[in-house]
Amino acid sequence: MTDGAIEISPVTEADLPELNRLTNDPIVSRYLDLVPPVSLGRTLDFFRYMRQEEGVWLAIRVDGSIAGTVGLIPGDPWSRLGHSASLFVYLDTPWWGRGLASQGIRACIAEARYRGIVRLEVLVVDENERSRRLFLRNGFQVEGVRRCGFRGDDRYHDLVGLALVLDTAFVTPRPHRRD
Repeated sequence: MTDGAIEISPVTEADLPELNRLTNDPIVSRYLDLVPPVSLGRTLDFFRYMRQEEGVWLAIRVDGSIAGTVGLIPGDPWSRLGHSASLFVYLDTPWWGRGLASQGIRACIAEARYRGIVRLEVLVVDENERSRRLFLRNGFQVEGVRRCGFRGDDRYHDLVGLALVLDTAFVTPRPHRRD
């Protein structure tokens, strides 16, 4: 854990330069879907997109400084996928292993419940064990693999799909098949 005061609050336009720096950090960006260098203009476009689509983009702050970010990208509310949202989280490396990502995920889960979102989804690069364990600890379950779904610097990687169903009233039990 951390000794500083932790605050999880909406990203503001003033936060964008620091979040852009974080997005371009070689260690952090290794498993992000964006290919660096990511311009500040592109970060601003994402900020506007999240506002337009009523997404959730939160800054994780320690003693007022940005340690990372977490967010929900909602599904199209006019489609049959509108009950779902994609979740993302990334932290500056000095803050890894201190429980901040879990706090951010819990904040997103609470916001998703408030909004009536039933399902949260995340894709994790297969070799990113740290992220996979993070999501499993927070209640997500592995649902499948997208073979060669991520283009890394050196080769293609599989993506592990994980999901968390927030309202089990919508879950239809499936019979277990014996192979």
